[in-house]
Amino acid sequence: MSIKVYSWLSTALEGLPQRLPGASLIYGQKGLGKQRLARAISQSLLCQNSSGSGFPCGTCDDCHLFEIGNHPDFRLLQPEKDADENAGSRPAKSAETKKASSSISVDAVRDLSQLTTTASHRGGAKVVMISPAEALNSSAANALLKMLEEPSWNTHFILVAHDRNRVLPTIRSRCFQLPVKVPPSTEGTAWLKDQADERAEIALALASYAPFAALELTKDEEFWNNRQTLMARLSDPSADPLELASVSEKLEPRVVGRILSMWVFDLLVLKQGGDVRYHRDMQSELEHMADIVAGPELCRWSDEVRAYSRAAEHPLNRRLALESLYATWPGFKSRVSESHYW
Repeated sequence: MSIKVYSWLSTALEGLPQRLPGASLIYGQKGLGKQRLARAISQSLLCQNSSGSGFPCGTCDDCHLFEIGNHPDFRLLQPEKDADENAGSRPAKSAETKKASSSISVDAVRDLSQLTTTASHRGGAKVVMISPAEALNSSAANALLKMLEEPSWNTHFILVAHDRNRVLPTIRSRCFQLPVKVPPSTEGTAWLKDQADERAEIALALASYAPFAALELTKDEEFWNNRQTLMARLSDPSADPLELASVSEKLEPRVVGRILSMWVFDLLVLKQGGDVRYHRDMQSELEHMADIVAGPELCRWSDEVRAYSRAAEHPLNRRLALESLYATWPGFKSRVSESHYW
């Protein structure tokens, strides 16, 4: 099973009890491969020759049925908008078919009753995987809770959550909780360099050190072009704050916050005589900006970036928030301090 090559997922598997309970919650930040882990566990529960270690054999009839997305004793519950990201699995039915939804409906949960209340087709376990569990709307969560309170024999629920605090507490309390932790940066970088290119280190930092999220980022050329444009504008003392806001709108708010935080960090390190850590491809631009912007001004703007990052996901007016942020950037010609050094 390919999950064996991901050491941080294998480490998480070591936390599984020898006998898996009826419901489990796998949680951790987005981009760590929790879906892969959940699928491996699901397949292992259905496998005829599973060793009980979380790894299926990959060769039996049940494994073959699972891998082609046609195992009769497995259901995947997910938002319709995520369906294409899970090719090879058999999604549960949903009544909300008019447009792709970002939530999991109560009807989708109720449709599980046929699986949970009837005998296994293959004579073994029955498995329901729900990902992400936060997508369950209120009615769906309560319907699932009822199923967990009245468990069917040999039926396993595998829930995946990016933020377990958004999962109904009464559901969490009925689940064995398995955390997936961020691997050490050296480990993540080494793995990513084998998969991608020289942008591995910066991509990993921008993705909060989640390897799979970073891998997706390395493939997004539009992102790297927009980042390059943003960095170039920040390095230009005559740039327009409105233009910077326009470029930033093309990027995710969370990522903008990380780009700018790392930008300020690199500048402050340079002013202390250190080396650029993150934006290494912008070395010359950073060195130039470090020469003309005062350290105290950078520290004050770093506070502005942190304030933006805290509100980035839910600003009342994102464009206004960006314009306000860049209006205070000390690197613009009109704001450059006369004192270039600490």
